[in-house]
Amino acid sequence: MLDVVIIGAGPAGTAAAFDLLSRGLSVLLLDKHVFPRKKACAGGITPKAMALFRYDISSVLRQACRSIRIRPRFGQPFLIQDENPLCHMTQRWELDLFSLNRVQEKGGQFQVVKKIISIEEKDLHLEVRTSDQLIKSRYLIGADGANSIVRRLTHPFCRVNRYPALEADIRADHPGPHFMEFDFSLPGKGYYWIFPKGDHINIGIYSIAGNPALKQRQLAEYAQNRFGSNPLSAVKGYPIGVGGYAHCPGKGRVLLVGDAAGFGESLLGEGIYFALKSGQAAAHAIVSSHGANTFPGSAYARKIKTMRGDLGLYHLGSRCLYSFPRASLKLLSYPFFHEKFAKGYADGKTLGQIFLGR
Repeated sequence: MLDVVIIGAGPAGTAAAFDLLSRGLSVLLLDKHVFPRKKACAGGITPKAMALFRYDISSVLRQACRSIRIRPRFGQPFLIQDENPLCHMTQRWELDLFSLNRVQEKGGQFQVVKKIISIEEKDLHLEVRTSDQLIKSRYLIGADGANSIVRRLTHPFCRVNRYPALEADIRADHPGPHFMEFDFSLPGKGYYWIFPKGDHINIGIYSIAGNPALKQRQLAEYAQNRFGSNPLSAVKGYPIGVGGYAHCPGKGRVLLVGDAAGFGESLLGEGIYFALKSGQAAAHAIVSSHGANTFPGSAYARKIKTMRGDLGLYHLGSRCLYSFPRASLKLLSYPFFHEKFAKGYADGKTLGQIFLGR
C-alpha cells in the first residue's frame, strides 16, 4: 500500500510530493495529462514563491522584472520598482516538467489517468478508483486545480469561487525591454496583464466579476491597441480558485491544496506561492500524523493558519481595489505606499508582513 496519493502534478502537488519523499514516504502522483503539457498560467513567480522551492529553478526562468508599470483607468501610469526582482517569469509547462522530474529523481511515481471515478475512505486507508485501476493509500492530497474532482468527491460543502482568466502569447518584435504591467483600464472589475518573457510577451485578462465568458476578441483588440498587428497564439482560458481563507480544507485522510482548496489570492490572482505553501504544509501534516496513525487535518489547519490570514487580507484588498479603483490606485501611486510595497515584495514578504508588520 502507498503512503500518499497526490492527484494533480502542478506546483502544489509536486511541492507536497518532494517533501514527503524527503521524509521517506512513498508517493504516487496522478495527472490526466502527459508531461510536458501546455498549462494555462501567466507564469509569474514572486520572490516569496521563489524562496519556497526546495531546488534551483533558475534554468526555467525566462526573465527577472525589477519594475512593474501600473496603468490606472483614470490618471497617469506609474512604476513600482526595486533594485531586486519583483517577479520572475517562467513558462508553466517548463516549470511543471522540471518539478515533476525532480520528484521522480527523488523516487516518486507518476501515472497518467483518464478519470477519477470515486474516492472511498476506509478505517485505515483510502481507495481511489480510476477508469482502469484501484489504488490504495494511507493519505490523499487533492492538488487538481480550481475544478477539483477531489474536492467534489470528498469536500462537498467546501465552496471555492472560480475567477476567470484568459491569456495568450504574442511575438516580441522589438528587442528593447518591455515592462511587466498591470493595466486597470479593463471595463468592470479586473485588469489586463503584460508579462515579458524574452522572445515573446504573455498578455491576458483577469476578472472577479464572476462572468466566465471572457472573449478572445477583447484580448485581440487589446493586443492590437498596445502592440500593433501581432496575432495571438496559445490562447487559453482557465479559472483561478479563490475563497480558501474562509475554510480549512482537511477532512479525514484527505487534504486539499492550491487552487483545489481555493488558495489563489483574489487581488491579482497569484496562485503559485499559495500552491507551494499549502502543498508543503500538507506534507508536513501527513508526516507528523503518519507515525501516530492519526488524521492530519488538525496539523494542517495549524500549519496554514497564517497563510489563510494573508488570503483574507488579499480578499479585503480586492474588495477595496475593485470597488474603488480610482481612489485605490491613486493612493498606491504615492511613493510612500508603493515604495514600501515594492521593498517588501522584493524581500519576499507576504501582504500581512508588509502592511501589518508580521
